[in-house]
Amino acid sequence: MSTPALAVPSPGARPAPALGAGAGWIANAAYDGAFFVGSMALCVALVAVAIAWPAYAIPATVVAGVLFANTHNLLTGFFFLDAENLAYYRRWPHYYFTVPVLLLAASMATFVWSPPLAFTLHFFFTTWHVVRQSVGIQKLYLGKARAGAFDRNLDAGLIYAAVVVLHAFAIWKFRPLWATKALAPVEVHAAGVGLTAGIVALLAVTMLARVLWLGWRDGRVAWPRLGFGLTSIGMYTPYLLIDQYQVAFMAGILPHYVQYHGIFWLVGQNKYAGNAQYEGTVLGRLGRDLRVWVLVVVAAAAVMAIFRAPYFLAEKDLAFAVRWSWQINLAVGFFYGLGWMHLSLDGLLFRFRHPEVRAAILPYLRDPRRP
Repeated sequence: MSTPALAVPSPGARPAPALGAGAGWIANAAYDGAFFVGSMALCVALVAVAIAWPAYAIPATVVAGVLFANTHNLLTGFFFLDAENLAYYRRWPHYYFTVPVLLLAASMATFVWSPPLAFTLHFFFTTWHVVRQSVGIQKLYLGKARAGAFDRNLDAGLIYAAVVVLHAFAIWKFRPLWATKALAPVEVHAAGVGLTAGIVALLAVTMLARVLWLGWRDGRVAWPRLGFGLTSIGMYTPYLLIDQYQVAFMAGILPHYVQYHGIFWLVGQNKYAGNAQYEGTVLGRLGRDLRVWVLVVVAAAAVMAIFRAPYFLAEKDLAFAVRWSWQINLAVGFFYGLGWMHLSLDGLLFRFRHPEVRAAILPYLRDPRRP
């Protein structure tokens, strides 16, 4: 994502209100509270399950992966169902079509050749992708607050710093790099929790102090900016609290998935619902009826999970893993390859420096209740 800019909505869609409408929210307090500022709720819920009922932590992680991780990857494909988007994508076929397919093939080949390398690459790809989305959404809130360059750079720096610090700690604690499995909970390196927590707290306090000082100076506190900024700084703190790597990773990344769903559903409501241009199309029905959206993405996510299942079984059954080794790795490579395609395409779909990309999304990130 990049700094918000003006764009012209497609014919038939509801007109967008002026930038800054809605007291600094992207949509409104309730919507942002559910999908953006409040996206930490599922993170907190999974952490609570892991602490209070450890036996249910892995099952809860699997369910969260299917319902939120898989669906968030697959939502990218819906942008290609918009004829206006597709016409633009066809102007750059190698970026929007050739490269994603090559990444899918590369993922499958890498997982067959060297699973440890593939998992290591995925760790860094995912971390970069998530922090870029956090910074991008924070820019939207900064735009609503009419913040200057100093505050844009400050917030981005604080978010980047928190993600780097927490992932450096995760690498130390879980040793997930160049391996097919992180350390078991009884083997993790817990030293450094207090230091890491202190650094993250200092970053959070810095943002809090800056926003409150500006609020005192200007007579208006930018609560949405502060709320989402603190969410972005703290979303990976489950690394400090949970000793199961898969659970800690999923808890930390859940806010990212929720935010992506929030962006897509907001665009869907404002661009496609009630727009005669999309009447009778998948996108038209998607924007009009939440049930269709849930049915399609959950069904697709369940199919996607089939390709991850053999690797999960192989972790429990050594004989199965040895007998079907390359086939299992090929399947899991396809599973993660869909994620690599998403990572590549997402960087293009939200590259707001291009006017066509801005016009496809930015005017529709607004309150769907506003006529």
